[in-house]
Amino acid sequence: MSRTIKISKRKQEILNAAAILFRYKGYSATSMRDLAEKVGLEVSSLYSHIKSKEEILITLCFNCANLYSQGLNQIMDMDTSAMQKFDAIMDLHINIAIDHPSSITVFNDEWKHLGVADLTEFLKVRKNYEKVVKSVLQNGIDEKVFKEYPLDILMNTVLSAMRWIHYSNSEYGKVERSTVQSTVKNIVMSGIKY
Repeated sequence: MSRTIKISKRKQEILNAAAILFRYKGYSATSMRDLAEKVGLEVSSLYSHIKSKEEILITLCFNCANLYSQGLNQIMDMDTSAMQKFDAIMDLHINIAIDHPSSITVFNDEWKHLGVADLTEFLKVRKNYEKVVKSVLQNGIDEKVFKEYPLDILMNTVLSAMRWIHYSNSEYGKVERSTVQSTVKNIVMSGIKY
């Protein structure tokens, strides 16, 4: 079960700035002073909005986990084929990567800095998500619409095909977003579809 963390408008501004700093400098190399400068506050004032740098990391990681989990839950509630569900999963990944590139970079690369309890919970949420994605792929194999490959390799390969999007420094407009979506989905589907 993933956590929901409520956030004020000012705190969201701080989180957005932190995500950008973590994206480009890394979690370890970013100081609270860097963050305070980025948002135009004194370090002491920053602490009236957040407890610690670790709290920021926890919030960013679990908020992204919630985006994926909530999107996946909506997809799984759809009464559609495995192929349509997997198509929707790819859209989910692409849209989140385009809409939240800095937060997704933190989610994908900086989670390893979480404390033990949060790391355990985060990995549990992530494993559950992967389990559901595997079930969609397995259903596609069972329906004979996807080629039969070892499930772990298949899932990791198709999800990895979308991991580069948030690293791009491009600003995607409506046309570019559509091009990224259709191109990535066509490449992935051409590799797994019968």
